[in-house]
Amino acid sequence: MMSKSWFNRLLLSYMPIFIIVVTFTFFVFFQLISEQGRKEAINANSMLSLQAMRLIDTSLKAIDNMVMKESINSKPLIDFFNGKEGGDPYVNISAVMKMKDMIAYYPLIDSIYLVRYDDQMVLSNATNGHIGTYPDKSFIEQYRKSASQKWTDVRTFRQFTVLKGKKVVSLVRGAPFMTNEKGMIVVNVAADSLQRLVNELYDSEVSFIRIKDGAGNELLKQAETVESMRIYADYKSSYSNWSYISGFVQGTFIQTVSLLYNAWFVIGLLMIGAGLVWMIYISRRNARPVEQIVSRFSGYMLPLAGGRTNAGRIDEFVFIESALDNLTEQAKQYQQQYKEDLHLRTRNLFHQLIEEGSALTLEDWRREAERLQLPVPAAGHSIIVLEMDKYGEFCSRYSRNDQNLLKFALRSITYEQSSRFGYECWAEWTASSRLSVILFENGDEVDDKRLIQLCDSIRGWTEQNMKFTISVGIGDPAVHLFEIAKSFNQAIEALNYKMVLGENRLITREDMMSQSQVEVYSYLGIIRSAAQSFRKSDDSWRALLDDMFSQLKQGLLTKDEIMNIINYLIYSLGRELSGLGKEYQIMWETGSLPKLTDKLDKCHSLEEMHEAITGEMTELGETLSDTRYNGQHAGIIMEIRRFIEAEYVNPNMSLEYLSEKFNINAKYVSKLFKETTGQKFIDFLIDIRLYEAKRLLAETRRPIQDIAEEVGYTSAISFTRVFKKVVGTSPGEYRLETQREFKG
Repeated sequence: MMSKSWFNRLLLSYMPIFIIVVTFTFFVFFQLISEQGRKEAINANSMLSLQAMRLIDTSLKAIDNMVMKESINSKPLIDFFNGKEGGDPYVNISAVMKMKDMIAYYPLIDSIYLVRYDDQMVLSNATNGHIGTYPDKSFIEQYRKSASQKWTDVRTFRQFTVLKGKKVVSLVRGAPFMTNEKGMIVVNVAADSLQRLVNELYDSEVSFIRIKDGAGNELLKQAETVESMRIYADYKSSYSNWSYISGFVQGTFIQTVSLLYNAWFVIGLLMIGAGLVWMIYISRRNARPVEQIVSRFSGYMLPLAGGRTNAGRIDEFVFIESALDNLTEQAKQYQQQYKEDLHLRTRNLFHQLIEEGSALTLEDWRREAERLQLPVPAAGHSIIVLEMDKYGEFCSRYSRNDQNLLKFALRSITYEQSSRFGYECWAEWTASSRLSVILFENGDEVDDKRLIQLCDSIRGWTEQNMKFTISVGIGDPAVHLFEIAKSFNQAIEALNYKMVLGENRLITREDMMSQSQVEVYSYLGIIRSAAQSFRKSDDSWRALLDDMFSQLKQGLLTKDEIMNIINYLIYSLGRELSGLGKEYQIMWETGSLPKLTDKLDKCHSLEEMHEAITGEMTELGETLSDTRYNGQHAGIIMEIRRFIEAEYVNPNMSLEYLSEKFNINAKYVSKLFKETTGQKFIDFLIDIRLYEAKRLLAETRRPIQDIAEEVGYTSAISFTRVFKKVVGTSPGEYRLETQREFKG
């Protein structure tokens, strides 16, 4: 009884010291790990600001480049700015359609409007009117006087006076692009769109991002007050001059740890001091009784102490085990957060390598690669980009989980095949349909043949084992660090020619250089001739389109250039059909045009486009023919047409002559002839006469005066004037050209 009481007394005397030491050790380790986590979280927050800035700058630059390109190349926009007061409404419709296409292609764009200085007209994707009545008049006047080459500060934009204005940032570009004398293009991006773009990058309950324009105005809505935020990163964009400020919301784990860190440290020091004081006090108090016990029970000390020691360590180990469990759980949480940060840093490093103008150095790359356990820089690098073909069909066919699984499989097979061919590989998804790959060359020289074999192996495996195909763009080898971005852009550029060169294949710079570059404008004449022939129900339009698509197949044009040509063809068809009357215009706009547009949206190659356009025009041509020849006076007009074809040599052939011959009013004959045949009477007569005249000029040596009389002209001068106006050359020049072509 006495010994047990003494044991409890000693145990209770030193137990506070043990508890103090273990508790302080626990909090020291906890604070060290928490402080490390806090630093890593702050670094990740800084990377978040940079990522947000690059994401927004990239999106705004893409819109800026698109507006500049469209202002130079888009015919609907050029026609609008070249229009005069009370201009062609179809030009305005084409411009509105182009603006809607631009908005659809770049969802960040909220609205677009065009300003034409000549007649002070404003045309937007939703309305039109005069500058004096447009709600954004003051903005237009301000930037007309002082045009800016950057995005504006945040402002309130109202499309209609009856609607509430919204916060936007605007881009102003003059038209034409170099002189800015005819008008301006204003593109508005809603602040809410930027808000949604940035919100996907972070958790608003833990951290925040604030974006201020050049004037210091807030672009984004903040759920927290300024007092509840603590700023850790502040960057300024060199492109937009906007400031990106990020940090953590007060009250989160990071802020709590930061506030309590110093307090716990002071408490720990006080606990150590108290433990030392308590140890000295207890040691002095129990020194003599301990000595007496040791002297009196020296023979039994070892077994007795051993038993008591074992009994006394049970609770101590339980406490230590509990403390270690807590430390382990905290360490697991830290490791999970660290892995997430590694993924973000990996993607950021990849984008720094493929972006031009990056400040990344070779040493920075090597150091970061070793830290992230990535392949280190080699003597040479090859860049390839794998693009999934028919990505729209892929998205509609598979669920989001299946899409992610198939993309993971494609990325995995890329690593597997690269290893099989002796490459180290680093692959990242840089777009929803594009997997960009950096291959690290182990040898001194780049083996082009082995690279082609690798790319073809990946393409072939995907075609055989997956439900989709891929096209592979290959850039030039990159020896220096700055050449990686250049090689990546070359691979992307190669994929832009996929529509011409075909899908499910490899595309290199040699493939592009082997094709002949053709100017887009060379196709405009063929398109106009085909549209005019179609309006006249002349089957030659089919041969013209076949010839155009054959040339497109041989020429090297990007997808955007091909779509511009197709859009001009659609525009020309609409313009020609509008000249036949309102009935035909409605038939085109409500029936054939929507169906043709829908078919073209689903086309991924020139062959598919050719088939879709030819099929729809054939169907429309049959409908037009039925409409023309089923009219009330179709029989009379056809009889008149046959009469003209037989009597075209008569110099008195005219509407008045036909009126007397068929006992019908001359104006009525003209109207019926145009509605039924799609061509004016005089144009029809000239076509017949000049067709025969060109045959006589090419096949005979008869004088021009005789040929003029032969085809119905009493004067060679009149014949020459009409021939040159329609054909473009005089009869004599035409005869020489045809003879030269025949001889050589």
